Amino acid sequence: MKRRGFFKLLAKSLAQAAAEFTYEATKPYKKYIRPPGSEEEEEFLRLCTKCHQCVKACPTGVIDLVKDMHPIVFETPYMNFDNNYCEKCYLCVDACKSGALSKENLKKYKLVAKLIKDRCVAFQNIFCQSCYWSCPKMDKAITLKDFTYPEFHQEECIGCGRCVHACPTEPKSIEMVKVRNGET
Repeated sequence: MKRRGFFKLLAKSLAQAAAEFTYEATKPYKKYIRPPGSEEEEEFLRLCTKCHQCVKACPTGVIDLVKDMHPIVFETPYMNFDNNYCEKCYLCVDACKSGALSKENLKKYKLVAKLIKDRCVAFQNIFCQSCYWSCPKMDKAITLKDFTYPEFHQEECIGCGRCVHACPTEPKSIEMVKVRNGET
């Protein structure tokens, strides 16, 4: 190898290492629940062109844009259950032309609700059944133990987020979690 070739290879290797280090050092620290049909986070971010067509297509307004000033995730779509809940119409998937949202991923992944008991006021002896009454699969996805304490059954959950939207606590006592189908 000639001297010039060696230095080109060295410069390229250093630039690649610096780029990888920068990416790892600046990875977003906050996790976002992505719209239905999304792939794993890194693949989603690679495919998403930030065209916002999924946001425009969403009839309920649950899909919002990340406002964190992080260059990787800024203005990417996420599910904001403070705004509303998901009707599972999948118009967002149909609107996505980049492949960041796809029907194949709807078969692979789903969202399920997870209760955080430490935050739930029902477990602090304050009457609340907001999540229970908001659930379209009442007595299946969410049941009440002793007519008071909510219990979540992820295998029945359709991932709409109505329970999160209805939850009165701040921070919310319920979070949506993305799981592979069949792992609930």
